[in-house]
Amino acid sequence: MTHDAVRRRHVFFLSGFDPKGAAYYHALYKSQSALQAGVTSGIAYEVGPRVRCPNGNSQWDITCTHADGTTFTTYEYSRWDDIVRSHWPRTGAQVVAATLRVYANALGWRRQLRKVWRRSPRTLISLAYPAIYWGAATALALLAAWCASRIAGSLGASGTVASSASGAAAFAACWWGAVAWERRINTTWLVRIYAFAIDWARGRLPEVPGRIDALAAVIEERLRDPEIDEVLLVGFSVGSMLAASAAARVQLAAHETNLRKFAVVTLGHCIPLLALIPQAHAYRAELARLGGGPHVPWIDYSSPTDWGSFALVEPISFSLDGDVRVVHPPSMASPRFHLMFPPERYKRLRADKRRMHMQYLMAGEIPARYDYFSMTAGPGSARGRAAAKEKDA
Repeated sequence: MTHDAVRRRHVFFLSGFDPKGAAYYHALYKSQSALQAGVTSGIAYEVGPRVRCPNGNSQWDITCTHADGTTFTTYEYSRWDDIVRSHWPRTGAQVVAATLRVYANALGWRRQLRKVWRRSPRTLISLAYPAIYWGAATALALLAAWCASRIAGSLGASGTVASSASGAAAFAACWWGAVAWERRINTTWLVRIYAFAIDWARGRLPEVPGRIDALAAVIEERLRDPEIDEVLLVGFSVGSMLAASAAARVQLAAHETNLRKFAVVTLGHCIPLLALIPQAHAYRAELARLGGGPHVPWIDYSSPTDWGSFALVEPISFSLDGDVRVVHPPSMASPRFHLMFPPERYKRLRADKRRMHMQYLMAGEIPARYDYFSMTAGPGSARGRAAAKEKDA
């Protein structure tokens, strides 16, 4: 085995803003790792059952058999889906209220929005997508109502009552169609995320710092375990925000010797969504400390085809004022999803935005450099991977 090979690892995984819990992500990992093993020769993954931890998290063991031997990984799902569910607008009225609040706040962030437009225009389009969708749906429903009313009148419908009824029926039909289609594309999911970020920035989520403190404490505990070669913190999507915060706390509290076993991986990061909110002073301070303190290897994989991420945008420098010197920025890389599938298959996948956002956690169909399962359960270390990337740069 190479000098950076891992025999025993502990992974802490933070999901996105998703009400689904550990059972979903355990099943996803088990099924997708088996598919990936079928693509990558000379490697096999055995995923054990899900076990509830005393701290409320869940974990499962992974045995990876490869050419150099065996790597054992404990994969811990760091629970925060309960917090997501408690801040998940459910009724139509709650969603409308959240939407109005989000965009009313966004109107005051012109400088930040211009900054996003210059570096990540696709992300800004995604931010505006719910407003665009529902604005267009309302306009089309009104147009349909007007046309139906005029047609009813031209056909000799008696009185304004029949004409109005035709218009109302057309409006209702169009609106029902818009609601049905929205359930497939999930624009309201984006609104929920934006509302959550605003509340976090303004200190309205007291349970979040407590959960991050608890995560940082258990990471430190694993770092002190001499039997563990690597402790890996993985933040997916909105989970990247929590991962950066937890990493900053570990960096501050852990002994520098133990930090040599620690690394961070973010997937499809959207950190500026929180960090650029004017009131997010404490969060920006954590990013500044993470970029200027003892080195914590951090690799971000974000794809330009994933419109829900700030793809290839270095989150610390981008989120902080220009006079803050970032000594240790994260390494930015594209997973290059197009190399993981045949062209026709990739073309179909790319049309499904939700599917592309989940691809970070899923298998490919062609062997490629990006391999989530090798990264989290294979013999290579994240520190070695980051060093190799810096050498290639």
